[in-house]
Amino acid sequence: MTNITTITFNNSTNLRIDMRWVSSAINNACSAEKAKKITIPVGNKTTEIGELFDITGDFSNSDIVLNNASEKFDYIGYQLPISKRLTVEGDCGHYAGAELAGGKLIINGNTSDFSACAMHSGVLEVKGNSGNYTGSAYAGHKKGMSGGTVLVHGSAEDFTGDLMRRGIIMVVGNIGSYCGSRMIAGTITTLGTVGNHAGSGMRRGTLLFSELPSEMNSTFINCGRHNLGYLTLLLHELRTYDSEFKSLHSMRRRVQRYMGDPSVGGLGEILIWIG
Repeated sequence: MTNITTITFNNSTNLRIDMRWVSSAINNACSAEKAKKITIPVGNKTTEIGELFDITGDFSNSDIVLNNASEKFDYIGYQLPISKRLTVEGDCGHYAGAELAGGKLIINGNTSDFSACAMHSGVLEVKGNSGNYTGSAYAGHKKGMSGGTVLVHGSAEDFTGDLMRRGIIMVVGNIGSYCGSRMIAGTITTLGTVGNHAGSGMRRGTLLFSELPSEMNSTFINCGRHNLGYLTLLLHELRTYDSEFKSLHSMRRRVQRYMGDPSVGGLGEILIWIG
């Protein structure tokens, strides 16, 4: 018996496919034949998984590979539990890694909006770009990402970390506007540029950037230059992942510090590397 479960999309459709059936198959340790009998709505029809996907292996295996993924696939890696590793070959739709619960989700492509939405723990690694609201809350909800690590090797769009409560978001490329908006706690960092209004409505947490955002909110207070010892611990964590963050010097900790957002009584900080 193989130690890797493979799921291969064998069809073509312009309709969206809800991939939460994978979580159901994992929770029930389904065999390939049993998983193929799971039914999901696709458009206005109910379709068996076996009509859309070829499956080999058992869902009790720790490693799962999804081939021929598409931006039409939503909720890939939903509630992926600890000890499970899901590798996706291709792009993902919305809510990739939503409510991730300790597992590791590796996406060899891009993701759409709401990646790592309400994530609890584990690792989401996106080899391409991520859409809007990475690490945020579901629309209309107040609890964003509450733990774990998100690593985006490309760029992330607007509202990254909106309502984030805990955890780390690492972006090698650029981040759009409203990064860390309404942030409650956690850390967001990038090696690239950042758009307008970073930290808008931020209460606590850390935004760590290589340069000032293109437009800083006037409510933030410039607190001068500091050597922050805890950055040594943060850098140790950032450098454990195979990415450009490894190039950061392990003892780099001199920053320009901005506190805010005081318009909401916030105690968060925007840190800009200066040494």
